[in-house]
Amino acid sequence: MKNKKKVTDKSAKSSGVVRFRNWALKFILKLMVAGIAFLAVFLSLVYIGLFGPIPGDEELSNIRNFNASEVYSADGVMIGKYYIENRRNIENSDISEFVINALVATEDSRFFEHKGLDYISMGRVLVHSILLGEKAQGGGSTISQQLAKNLYPRRDYKFLSLPVNKAREMFTAARLEGVYTKAEILNLYLNTVPFGENIYGIEVASNRFFNKSSSRLEPHEAATIIGMLAANTYYNPRLHPDHSLERRNIVLNRMVDQGVLTTEQGEKYKDLPLNLNYRILDRNNGPAPYFMDLVRRNAEKALEEIYGDSINLYRDGLRIYTTLNAQLQEYANEAVHNQMVRLQNEFDQHWKNRSPWEGHPEIYVSALKESPRYEALLKKGKSENEIMKVMETPVSMVVLENGEEKKVDMSPADSVAWAISQLHAGFLAVNPSDGAVLAWVGGTNFKFFPYDHVLSKRQVGSTFKPFVYATALEEGFNPCDYISNERRVYRQYDDWSPTNSEGEHEGYYSLQGGLIHSINTVAAELAVETGPHDVIELAQDAGIESDMPNVPSIALGTANLSLLEMIRAYTAFANYGNGVELQSLLRIEDANGRILYEAKPAELRAAAFEERTARFMVHMLQGVVERGTARSLRNVYGLQTDLAGKTGTTQDNADGWFIGFSPGLVAGAWVGAESPGIRFRTTTLGQGAYTALPVFGRFMQKVENSSLSAGLGRRNFYPLPENLLPEVDCPDFSEEDPDMNFFERLFGGKKDKNTKDKEEEQSEETEEQEKKEKEDKGKTLLDRMKDIFRKKK
Repeated sequence: MKNKKKVTDKSAKSSGVVRFRNWALKFILKLMVAGIAFLAVFLSLVYIGLFGPIPGDEELSNIRNFNASEVYSADGVMIGKYYIENRRNIENSDISEFVINALVATEDSRFFEHKGLDYISMGRVLVHSILLGEKAQGGGSTISQQLAKNLYPRRDYKFLSLPVNKAREMFTAARLEGVYTKAEILNLYLNTVPFGENIYGIEVASNRFFNKSSSRLEPHEAATIIGMLAANTYYNPRLHPDHSLERRNIVLNRMVDQGVLTTEQGEKYKDLPLNLNYRILDRNNGPAPYFMDLVRRNAEKALEEIYGDSINLYRDGLRIYTTLNAQLQEYANEAVHNQMVRLQNEFDQHWKNRSPWEGHPEIYVSALKESPRYEALLKKGKSENEIMKVMETPVSMVVLENGEEKKVDMSPADSVAWAISQLHAGFLAVNPSDGAVLAWVGGTNFKFFPYDHVLSKRQVGSTFKPFVYATALEEGFNPCDYISNERRVYRQYDDWSPTNSEGEHEGYYSLQGGLIHSINTVAAELAVETGPHDVIELAQDAGIESDMPNVPSIALGTANLSLLEMIRAYTAFANYGNGVELQSLLRIEDANGRILYEAKPAELRAAAFEERTARFMVHMLQGVVERGTARSLRNVYGLQTDLAGKTGTTQDNADGWFIGFSPGLVAGAWVGAESPGIRFRTTTLGQGAYTALPVFGRFMQKVENSSLSAGLGRRNFYPLPENLLPEVDCPDFSEEDPDMNFFERLFGGKKDKNTKDKEEEQSEETEEQEKKEKEDKGKTLLDRMKDIFRKKK
């Protein structure tokens, strides 16, 4: 009986277990069926567009990405881009096979086998990545699914975001496979995938991190870039080189596993360092950001005039070709950087423990109140005390030190003081024969100081004097005419009395000596003698377009003009009379190479002066370099090129200038602070020969030592014709007027032209009066009465 009871109990237990198992199986089956049904309903709802329409075949077949427009120098170097998304579409034939092999091996090893969804990969990810936590196994999304995500960014569906977006990507991926071939999908993916840093596509990534086209990528370089796809910030080789190296080697291992690299090749490439050649081209970075801004304006204007608003510079992938020479631009950047770092350190030391706006506190106060932070606080209704409390509280910020960015803790008020104490520069080089802009540096750092000092207008100082002397030569003066260096008072011009910078007013200067040594009194006298209007007219004919004051002080450079205008006007000297219009834009092509715009050759301006005047001016300006204010180009910088030019310094050393030219190049520099009130206290440090000329000198040193030197046109100026040589054969300076004869010395010296004119006028008036008196004596009383009656009438 006991045995029967035990058997019955076991049987009952067994039967209960069976029933539970059956129930559990049925429950699981029902749950699975319900899950499948729910999934089917859910997928159906996604498919029919309850969560937004799934892209159809027509939409997918017409995918158009925003493409960056690229700007190229005349020598074929990309110097910048305009874009909404930094991308350049390329064909598979232009992509290294190592890139495609690395992508497939790492992201989707069965890419050529599935139809958009890889169920085996999904299972592998579930087991290895989720259950076992192995990170090297890759993601479960196929390349087609990733492409769908790149083309149609995920939306926010609250708690359903992940399943809805995944489902949408699955359907989109399947449709992509139906519209495109595998090769086309790979191409579309590699042209759209983001790599961080606001760059899209393999071509831009390759240029950014290795400064080369993607077609030239080596296996380890391709692995580095493809490795970023797992997490483009964490595996960024610039930001996290250790993470990037580890991820690169994982990609190389996958390439070995897939048989696209041998084991030996894999080990060889894993032993190599990253070897980045990082190069960034965007609004703030690149070799010519100020020039890029000019080209943008010119290109938009040219396209709008022809095509209206149908072509967009930021999305249509245009190719823009310019006159800039990439090598000369590099030389210009280096020259400006090196000189301005040195000069800024000298300036800071010069004003050590003192404010550069000393005696002019309004400069700082004005800059402070115009700062964005101050204005924002003012708009919020903050009081002056509340604003200053914020402005004087240190915060973390970035400033420039020795030309490089540096993080510091500084109050906004101190940052304003720092900003207005910075010196700035502009540099421009052009080809005088065709007006091509060859190098353009608008400032020291576009990110911090975007204001372009090639275009800004400042007083030009003595760089304007050549136009005064050219006018004098045009009106009959000769290079060997001597003019007194005395300080004069010009009553007809409100007692204007110009003086020389050194305060010396002895002796006489020949015309050429006055220009060579930049003598103010001589230039002023010439402006008075010829008339300011004539000087202005000649300068305008040469290429200056801004308004200029019709006063003789213009001879000393009181007009506010841009470096661009001055360089354009100086081309008239290099071209022996004819200035040339400057040109920066050559042509614009669409993404397929069709020419949308092509510039006409630059036009020569009408002759500003005769060839005889031009020959003399070139000879005299060569004298400035050989023995005048620019002689350091020879004895300091050791330049051998035929050069002519002129230095310039404005009142109180606010602006330093130098413009020089050779037969095939005209270039110039300006240096100064944003406010003219901030400057060096001494002329020794503040003169153009010390601040601006070194930029030109450093630039020309590079040019002379390069192969470009021979390509800049003629190496020598035309020699002065023999019949003109006697007219320049005279000393620059004489203690006595060489033109004065014995009797003039004996009876008080030679009178200047201004005095002669007055005496001649007085003599003519006297003669007229005597003639009138003789006529009156011959008149009868009746005739005289008639004359009186007529006058009263």
